[in-house]
Amino acid sequence: MALEVAYPFYRTSLEPRPMKAQQIWSVAEQVRWQIARRSQVPCLDLERLTRSAGNMLVNGIAIAAHWDFERSVHDGQGRAALGVTEADPALPGIVLISLNAELLEEQDYLKRSTLAHEFGHALFDGPSMLRQTGRPAFSMVTPDEGHLEAPVRGRGGIDWREFRANEFMGALLAPRALLHRELVRRAISLKLPLVDVGEGQPVLRAKADPMRVEELLLDLAERFGVFASLIEYRLHRYELVG
Repeated sequence: MALEVAYPFYRTSLEPRPMKAQQIWSVAEQVRWQIARRSQVPCLDLERLTRSAGNMLVNGIAIAAHWDFERSVHDGQGRAALGVTEADPALPGIVLISLNAELLEEQDYLKRSTLAHEFGHALFDGPSMLRQTGRPAFSMVTPDEGHLEAPVRGRGGIDWREFRANEFMGALLAPRALLHRELVRRAISLKLPLVDVGEGQPVLRAKADPMRVEELLLDLAERFGVFASLIEYRLHRYELVG
């Protein structure tokens, strides 16, 4: 069965229309639900993800992602990079995703984040990349860990392709509803104060014991299989700290 994803896009270029973060999170939810189905386990099974990406329908366009976890990946200047998503006219309908085996060796959290980020490129940028029939191969490179955290800025401001890939990555690996559930459970266990912001949505009090907050972040990070810094960023992004 194909992994089906839909989002607003331009019919001529197949590029995504401008999307707010919440719309990108919704796409990540579409994907996670199809991969994990009813599983409420916080740590997403990446093997299932890579298998599912082999047969996709993105806005009705058939795309297959081929994964390579053994390559040495470099940017345009020959510097080692974490990962790359590519399309080549010689391989119609196929998006190539490569992760740098050497840089990611024994770094499961970083590998997980890089994989999800590159998968975001395949979903959002894959259709327009594959439309370039007869043109040179096109690639998008993830140079380092910092590229996965803060919004990437270019000469013209925010790089919206990287913004989409990062928001997708965060929402796929640590979806809001699941993160909120685990946050409340662990905060109560650690006796961290929660604030009622209405609608049954208690959030972590901003001014809490830093030591216990750090313990909370590390615990949640282990549960979701990501860095503590990613968990901290998602908590603030989802407005789960008040």
